Amino acid sequence: MKKKTILYLDKVGKAESGHCLAAAAERAHELELEHVVVATTSGRTALGLARELRKLRSEAKVIGVAYAENYARKWGRLDPDMAHQAEGLGADFIRSGHAMGGINTAISDKFLTLTPNKLIAQTYYTLGQGFKVAVEVALMAADQGMLPHGEEVMALGGTGEGADTAIVLTPACSAEFFSVKIHEIVCMTRRSGKK
Repeated sequence: MKKKTILYLDKVGKAESGHCLAAAAERAHELELEHVVVATTSGRTALGLARELRKLRSEAKVIGVAYAENYARKWGRLDPDMAHQAEGLGADFIRSGHAMGGINTAISDKFLTLTPNKLIAQTYYTLGQGFKVAVEVALMAADQGMLPHGEEVMALGGTGEGADTAIVLTPACSAEFFSVKIHEIVCMTRRSGKK
């Protein structure tokens, strides 16, 4: 049995993103993880994570997952300068459609029916939007062959901007969704039950 600390953030989104990035980098370094995947619109969050990892002398590969074109038109694209700085620290970037839109294959294979992809997304939302996003970007990066099969990685997601959730998981491709294994919660928001 092991005792471990989880960092609970008071605010969602970018307000406490720096704390999340630092906690994720520290735990990735402790576990000697070789890959860290992070949701990023402009590249800023991926750059911040790469900087935190390099401060610890971690060589973990940062994979920044940006929006596919349909969402990029609405919510923003990678900033070339940010992406260039992050790439200088060893980061790579991919642009991909949301995996929660493509996991219907896994659902129909598993249950022999077509269940709306929103079912899984909404279930993850009970742990926070960042939690759902962290799982989703791991699926997206696995789909593109950017994460090793069967190895633990760190995955980060956020609510709107920045990162507010970090988890350790073993990823899978979206069509093999039920093979994803979540091992640890490193950081997440603690949302008040008050309305």
